[in-house]
Amino acid sequence: MPTAESAVTINLQDATAAAPAETYGEVIVVGEDPSKLTFFNQVKTYYSQSEVEADFGTSSPISLATAKVFAQGVLRVKAVNVMKDDGTGNAVADYVTVLADLEDKKVDYDIMVVTIDASDANAQTVVDHAGTYHKVLVLPFIGDATSAQTAFAALTANEYVFAVAHDDVNLSAGELGGAVAGVLSKLQPWIPPEWYNVQGVNAAGYKSSEVDSLEQNNIATIVDVGKAVISTAKSLDGSWIDIPRTKAYLATEIRNALISLKLRLANMGSKIPYSPAGIQTVKATIEQVLRVAQNLGALREDYVDSDGNLVKGYEVQVPDFDSISDADKSARILRNVRVTAYLSGAVSRITLDLVITL
Repeated sequence: MPTAESAVTINLQDATAAAPAETYGEVIVVGEDPSKLTFFNQVKTYYSQSEVEADFGTSSPISLATAKVFAQGVLRVKAVNVMKDDGTGNAVADYVTVLADLEDKKVDYDIMVVTIDASDANAQTVVDHAGTYHKVLVLPFIGDATSAQTAFAALTANEYVFAVAHDDVNLSAGELGGAVAGVLSKLQPWIPPEWYNVQGVNAAGYKSSEVDSLEQNNIATIVDVGKAVISTAKSLDGSWIDIPRTKAYLATEIRNALISLKLRLANMGSKIPYSPAGIQTVKATIEQVLRVAQNLGALREDYVDSDGNLVKGYEVQVPDFDSISDADKSARILRNVRVTAYLSGAVSRITLDLVITL
């Protein structure tokens, strides 16, 4: 059974306000525009293509990418330019600074689009960022099928990388990535994008055998089934892109629910007790998140098997209070909280190992 495991640290000690409602479809274009160095590392949210073009013009790689995002019906997109003056008048790409600042400044984004392709020297930097911070990266490649496979094979991939190739040389990498990212943005995290329609991009001209070869190497393309659709939903590492998206969704919803619990108790002059009862309260809060996810269709419904046993769509395990070390009790650290969730309509399982600081 395919699984996706993750260690998640949830620190409630510094929580001062309830987390905002999450959307899980916020797109950011991380682009290279050497003609707009004054916009280096300035993240801005745009609500129309005309707003983007007012800053970058119509032919900018960033504008071309955002146009395809908006074409999918997305209501807003963020953009940031990674190009800066190196001090001698030359334009250079500084992905390290821009990507680090996205996290330091707590920019809200879930899906990344880049205007470079998989063969670019900076591709691995963006791939690593996506894996570290659990952001979906739509990584494009424009060219023949063999070259696409070579470019993607050179990368150390992770489950958050969604690779897509196309052979239309009149299509920019950012346009291809933007179109696919826009489709992802409109879907719930647990919905795979396979065979979803892509607006503004024609089907690739690869032969059937080439499409098969790309998919065997976990690379999607755009195919024609009466309309242009995404051919597969696999991540570049061989998993399915809905698994890491759902994992990130569950981890965030659990964190937000526990923060809300702590703040609610604080307003009553209380706190989450570090006790057997407190541990059960934490468990019940996590279970409520999973129950909501189950009702939304993200997780498998409970059912009774042929032997009359109840098979649940999720499980939450918490440690016995007496098994917790004195050091962890003193520091209010709750380890060995394990969430196991089974995706709806699949055999995939997500496991989250939580470390919670109360």
